[in-house]
Amino acid sequence: RLHIIQDILSESDLYKVLGVQRVVGPIDKQALRRAYLTRSRKCHPDKFPGVTDATKAFQKVSVAYNVLSRPSLKNNYDSMSSEQRRNFDFFRSQPPPEETFRSVLLGVLNEFLDGDLEVVRNFLRATNTFNSSIQLGEEGIESVLMTLHSIRQRALTCRTCVWTLHGELCHLLELQHAFRQLAYTDVWTRSRLTIQIVRLTINLPLKVEEALTTDYLQRQGRHSRECSEGQEEYPRKSFIPHRICLVIRGIVVVLERMENILK
Repeated sequence: RLHIIQDILSESDLYKVLGVQRVVGPIDKQALRRAYLTRSRKCHPDKFPGVTDATKAFQKVSVAYNVLSRPSLKNNYDSMSSEQRRNFDFFRSQPPPEETFRSVLLGVLNEFLDGDLEVVRNFLRATNTFNSSIQLGEEGIESVLMTLHSIRQRALTCRTCVWTLHGELCHLLELQHAFRQLAYTDVWTRSRLTIQIVRLTINLPLKVEEALTTDYLQRQGRHSRECSEGQEEYPRKSFIPHRICLVIRGIVVVLERMENILK
């Protein structure tokens, strides 16, 4: 698993660090973010505790994204000679890598919440009409969507939430990209991908809740070992009410069945 870290550290070209094609003029922001999230996921220090090279690789990926995502910095970099590019200083003063990571992740999440959530709303209404087993109603749909919106605020303060959302949003971005490459006449595949995107989006709160539960159990275990009897337990952080969890699980099961039918 360390080979990706060494590949990143051995590169001196910003485009190759991110794994994107060199282009003249504006770069596709969505493609750039997909590349950044994919690369940062593979070398994030949390995956390699104690490996200092992982921190350096993560920083290089963040610097490459910060430069290529800003037109003025990208133009300046593109105008450099080959020698200047080879000597580009990845480790000079730059925004903290974790700040870049969080801002990109939240940017992607905000796009889903501000845009794709209407697709989710309409899809749930249609599914509720044609599948009586869900029995959601407008109130249930709004509860699910409000839970999705609450992820944004939690992600601003919770590292566990950010890391959990990383993998899920990477997957959603890839599905979105695949969906946009399809011909309009390919109704079958477009329907299957739409269901998959809606299912993954609806399932985000459950993924975050599972991650918080795991984090709580780990912290509680450490707390129990380190503290004497009689002290208060480590506080439990709950993300969504149990009733909403059950509603979301029911929706996910129905969508999985619909998706399997279309495979």
